[in-house]
Amino acid sequence: MARILIVDDEEGDRLIAQAILERAGHETFFAHDGEDALRQYALKGIDVVVTDLHMPEVHGFELISVLREFKTPPALVAISGTGAFQLHMAEALGAKYTLTKPLDPELLIDAVNRALADAAAEAEAAGGE
Repeated sequence: MARILIVDDEEGDRLIAQAILERAGHETFFAHDGEDALRQYALKGIDVVVTDLHMPEVHGFELISVLREFKTPPALVAISGTGAFQLHMAEALGAKYTLTKPLDPELLIDAVNRALADAAAEAEAAGGE
């Protein structure tokens, strides 16, 4: 079970992601924008951040950039309902996986599981140096 922070200003989208990820056995937390996400991340020992890209205050692009600067950044999954260009930008900033809205449950679970596996492999490689 992983600790997953879902960041989205749309409550309905947060609840859908929560239901999908909790059914898959994960513990979920919410943030309504990037600023709230940074507070939550600092307090909760988050493994994966699933973030929307378009939000008020600190948006998803900025959140990804800030989180990637941490010594041990979380695995990052970006979601957007606005198109492929924004998702490519998120990948360039450091999101490992990207998904379009509306969320497909299988694709979300797969992206989170792959992001967790990647993070574990990176941690193991860093520990072996």
